[in-house]
Amino acid sequence: MGRDRFGELQGYGGQDDTAIELGAFDARHTGYGNYSSSSNNNNIDNNQNHNTGYADGKFFSVLDSAKAQMEVIDENIKQIAYWHEQALEATSEHKYHQIIFDRDNLVSETNGLISEVKQSLDTLAQTVDDPNIPKSQRVAQATRQQSLAKKFSEQLQRYHQMEYQYSKRNRERLARQYRIARPDATEEEVTKAIDNDQAGQVFAQSVMNSNRQHEARSVLRDVEERQADIKKIEQTITKLAEMFVEVSEMVNRQQEAIDTIESAVEETHGHVESAQKEVKQAIVYRIKARKKIWIAILILIILIVIIVIIVYFTVIKK
Repeated sequence: MGRDRFGELQGYGGQDDTAIELGAFDARHTGYGNYSSSSNNNNIDNNQNHNTGYADGKFFSVLDSAKAQMEVIDENIKQIAYWHEQALEATSEHKYHQIIFDRDNLVSETNGLISEVKQSLDTLAQTVDDPNIPKSQRVAQATRQQSLAKKFSEQLQRYHQMEYQYSKRNRERLARQYRIARPDATEEEVTKAIDNDQAGQVFAQSVMNSNRQHEARSVLRDVEERQADIKKIEQTITKLAEMFVEVSEMVNRQQEAIDTIESAVEETHGHVESAQKEVKQAIVYRIKARKKIWIAILILIILIVIIVIIVYFTVIKK
C-alpha cells in the first residue's frame, strides 16, 4: 500500500509498504557441448554421427519443453485476466489485497516461464550455426525454431494487450474517483494527476474535513493502491514490449539464416546435378568407345579370316 496521505495532512505519520515486484525477464544463453574427434578417419565419422544424433535429440528435447511451458503460459494468462477482472470489481479492501497477492504470484511465475522459453529459443537458434549438423537438417530445425518463436511472439502480444486493457480500465476508474474530488478538472489534469501520484493527494484534501473520516481513509487507500498497481502493470507492459522486439528480431535473423542455408543447399544440389550429368555423359562416351573397340576388333577378325582364306586357296591349295 502507499502512504497514508490523509493522515499526513491531519498530522499523522505515514509508512511505505513494499510493492510486490513482478518477475524480471532475464534470459540466459546456453549452448551445446562439443565432442573431440579422433585422428582416425573412421573414428571421426563415428564421432560426427554421434554429435549429429546428440544435437538432434537435444534440439527436440528443448523444443518440446518450450512448447509445454508455452501451454502453461497460455493458461496463466487466462487466469491473470480473471484476477484482473476480480480486482476491478472488488469492493472489500481485504478481498482486493488477496486478489492482488494471488495475481502477483501468478504473474511472477508466468514471467519466469517467459524467460525460460526465451532462453530455450536462444538455445535452439544456436543449432543453425553448428557445422557438425547437415545443412538439410539445420534448415528443418531452424524452421521449427522459427515457427515456435512466431507463436511465442503472438503469445507475448496477447499478454501485452491484456495487461494494457487492464491498465486502461484501472486508469479510467482512478479518473472517475479523481473527478469526484475535482469535478472541474480537465482531461489533461486528470492524466497528469494519475501519472504523478497526485490523485490521492487531491482526494485527501477534498475529504479531510469530512465527518466520515474512516470511509474517506479507506477510499484514499484504494486510490493509492490502484495507482501503485497501474505502475506495476505498466512495468510489465514495457518488459513485454521489449521481449516482443527481441523475439521478432530473432525470427528475422532466423529467416536470414534459413535463406542462406537453403541457398547453399540449392547450390550444392545444382553442383550434384551437374556432376551427375557429367558422369552420365562419361558413361555414354565410355560405352561408345567400347563399342568402337569391339567393332574394330570384329573388323580385324574378319580381315584375318579373309586373309587366311585367300592364302589357303592361293598358296596351300596349289
